[in-house]
Amino acid sequence: MDDPIGQDLTHIGAALAAQATSSTKLVDAFLARIAAHDKQGARINAMIALCPDVHAQAQQLDRERAVGLVRGPLHGIPIVVKDNIDIAGLPTTAGCAALREHRPARDAQVVRRLREAGAIVLGKTNMSEFACSNGRYGYSSLGGLTLNPYNRARNAAGSSSGSAAAVAAGFAAAALGTDSFGSVRAPACVTGLAGLRPTQGLVPIDGVLPLALSFDTVGPMAHCVRDVALLLRTMVCAMPGAERGEYLDGLRVEALHGARIGVVEDFPGDDEEVRAMMQDALARLRERGATLVPVRLPALSSEPIAAPHAGQPAPPSSPITTLHTSLLAPLADAEWPGQLDAYLAAGIGGGPRDMAQLLAAAAAWSAACPSRAINPRTLDGMRRALDKARTQTALERARAQAALAGYRAAVVHGLRQDDLAALVFPTLSCPASPRYDRPDPGYVDYPVNPYAGLYVASVAGLPEISVPAGMARAGVPMGLSFMAAPYDEARLLGLAYAFEQARGPIPLPTLD
Repeated sequence: MDDPIGQDLTHIGAALAAQATSSTKLVDAFLARIAAHDKQGARINAMIALCPDVHAQAQQLDRERAVGLVRGPLHGIPIVVKDNIDIAGLPTTAGCAALREHRPARDAQVVRRLREAGAIVLGKTNMSEFACSNGRYGYSSLGGLTLNPYNRARNAAGSSSGSAAAVAAGFAAAALGTDSFGSVRAPACVTGLAGLRPTQGLVPIDGVLPLALSFDTVGPMAHCVRDVALLLRTMVCAMPGAERGEYLDGLRVEALHGARIGVVEDFPGDDEEVRAMMQDALARLRERGATLVPVRLPALSSEPIAAPHAGQPAPPSSPITTLHTSLLAPLADAEWPGQLDAYLAAGIGGGPRDMAQLLAAAAAWSAACPSRAINPRTLDGMRRALDKARTQTALERARAQAALAGYRAAVVHGLRQDDLAALVFPTLSCPASPRYDRPDPGYVDYPVNPYAGLYVASVAGLPEISVPAGMARAGVPMGLSFMAAPYDEARLLGLAYAFEQARGPIPLPTLD
């Protein structure tokens, strides 16, 4: 293999098996690409740290292969990991300069699983600080601003911006991100990748700096659906009703034939290009034998929530836009301080040991380094969360948890009641937006939150995958999301794979 850049895991694995390359050569190729285009050249700025032992990792895996010990299809393939996921020997900062001395005692469990499967951990990626974009997608005080490899006037979404941009730019074969409110799916969408939010609880999250454990999960990002399936089957901590191989067994071009697919009418897309992409995607689903059923999602209410039902009349306005303000944000605010305190206290390095100390250190950093200040809106969010954690009563928390459980039950009931294999909708309702520090006159701004559709799976704890579905005039990819019932990843991946095969690949970005 002359050049691994842009190649999927299967092709890279085949080249390793045929001795057409080695893990050491792969590492050298990816490191050369990073040197050429991360901090210079295209200046994608996706990487926040490189593992100092990466060549030792590669040499060990090459030696194992030479004596016939191959751990699996990931053996000897370099990947990158978001900087809120622990890697022993490197700080876990979540992009925050105030945590640059914080070091974990060990690898996160999901990283250990991938290492055991033979993956090479190349380094850590930049991210929206603390996984809270707050209008600065892909910006952190430690790492700066990650750019979209397809159009560097646009952002790479958030908060797993660096992971997505790194894979799209050819810095690694695949990546891990985290997803609380859309942080894997949105970056995958705007960088032309497949990105999966697994069912809540399917993938271990110990060793991950938390935002809100009710919603946090780790998800794979890669060039294609098959790569996502390969990564997922190594990452999972439970496989209800399925064997590990089933994630790959379901990847068939005929998977859409006879499937009932719910088309979510609550958010068809604000932008004309997204709506056109959606119509093209639906036509391809029909051509592959899917039955398309119009669906409206349930409203969030303190009262018992009605299930979504195929063909039910549209309400005056979509209830989905209230999910973040009514449920996600209040619960996250209440959880964040205590969960972050527990995580920081377990570290072995220096730096703040709880959120209160972190706020003080962050304010000091911002005053000393205003050109790389911590996002003021994120600091305000921390103060709000500390206040919420102090003042929220047990009854208020119980009501919020009951509303969460009720909404989850309603969405799942609707899927099963109408015998739907999945729901589909645009991953984002408009193309990638401009970077926060530089306006783009060609961008049309819309009042509705483009992430609104992503909040449904976050609230409901459901698996969702974004796959490339077209290109906008600005040269950035657009994505289609498939969302399924809990632990139905095998079927979900099969549907996404069949669509991917029908749609065909999108071009890789040009960095030179």
